[in-house]
Amino acid sequence: MSVAVRGLQLQGAEVISSNGQRIDISESIDTIDYFEDLLSPCCTLRIRVISAGRIVNSLPIHGGEKVVLKLVTATGEVDRDGDKAFYVKKVSDYASDGQKEVFNLHCISREGLTNETTRCERKYKKLTIDQHVTSILKDVLKTNNFKPENIEKTSNPYSFIGNQKKPFYILTWLLPKSLPVAGKSGTNGSEVKGTSGFFFYENSEGFNFKSIESLVGGINNKDNEVARYVHSGVIEEGTLAVEYKILDYKMNRNIDLQQSLRSGMYSNVTFFYDPYEYRTDFYQYNLKDEILDKLGKQDSIDVPGGFESAPSRILVRTADRGILDPGQIAEDSGRDVADMAKSFARYNLLFTQSLNMTVPCNTKLKVGDVIAAVFPRVTSSSVNKDKDPDQSGKYLIKSLRHHFEANANVTTLGLIRDSYGLT
Repeated sequence: MSVAVRGLQLQGAEVISSNGQRIDISESIDTIDYFEDLLSPCCTLRIRVISAGRIVNSLPIHGGEKVVLKLVTATGEVDRDGDKAFYVKKVSDYASDGQKEVFNLHCISREGLTNETTRCERKYKKLTIDQHVTSILKDVLKTNNFKPENIEKTSNPYSFIGNQKKPFYILTWLLPKSLPVAGKSGTNGSEVKGTSGFFFYENSEGFNFKSIESLVGGINNKDNEVARYVHSGVIEEGTLAVEYKILDYKMNRNIDLQQSLRSGMYSNVTFFYDPYEYRTDFYQYNLKDEILDKLGKQDSIDVPGGFESAPSRILVRTADRGILDPGQIAEDSGRDVADMAKSFARYNLLFTQSLNMTVPCNTKLKVGDVIAAVFPRVTSSSVNKDKDPDQSGKYLIKSLRHHFEANANVTTLGLIRDSYGLT
């Protein structure tokens, strides 16, 4: 059996109450599932406990208890303590027969609970959006669980009012309005330039605020940095050289041209009305002319029949001059006039293809990484060593689940990409 599938050492698992009382559950753990998702601001954890003693009522566990976990696998260790510790959010499927109790312990990062009790109350001045993100993490969520280099700088300043919204709501609301520094931005006459769209998420490194362009074309996309997985239906005995095998996979979504046209992915138009100058501007956005990096080998975004060149969605925006600064009525918030057009197109393109695959447990993988997956070409021959040139290629990890169990440790990946083929 594969080293990564069977190799697991649970070095400690404790539940700590608010008064400091501790209970060791390491001997009672049946399974552990650790989750990350590009669309979720927090990591989560689910522990299935089968205990001969009383845990839930003896501590007792009422929610909010700290959970410290440390385990070692063949590919590295998982150490969730300090700023990275989990906290109990609920207990489910509780059952007791008088001799043992069985339950699921659902946990979340501390910030997931803090988000429910804090609000963004003030006006945020016209600073770059990455500065607002850092401010909300430090001043509102009161967390240091992020690296400064994982908060990507944006090119556009923006001013807004918190309106008593929760921090994660505001951080998510800012994502489609954010423009990467590396890409083109702004408008040029009747042309809209560049792409926009960021993700805010937590992985094993802490919180991240990164653009689609940097995730797709950044350091993780360099050939010598990308983990390469090859399809195999058999778990083999040996060293870590055999750990980069795809045990199982399933395609969830492929191109849906009609849905893509409805979302305005390829081309859309924005009518922008300025009530201060009594003027309406018209901007047409064509994605294939502005996109910088892609995961596949396609040189351009082309659709048979030329549908990608005809605008398929109409967007309407109104300028917000004077709303945030009545003394300077000509001033606006700083939003790009066509950020909706840019972000709608880029988000939809990124989710063009999606698949799930299972690999031997690899704790080095994290959401936001790019990996290479090689799949066999479908032929009538029972022996086929050719790779599929279209389905194989680089994928972005959208979601991740590490499943830890005695002799059954695997990682399930949700993968997405924006174009076909091996680069």
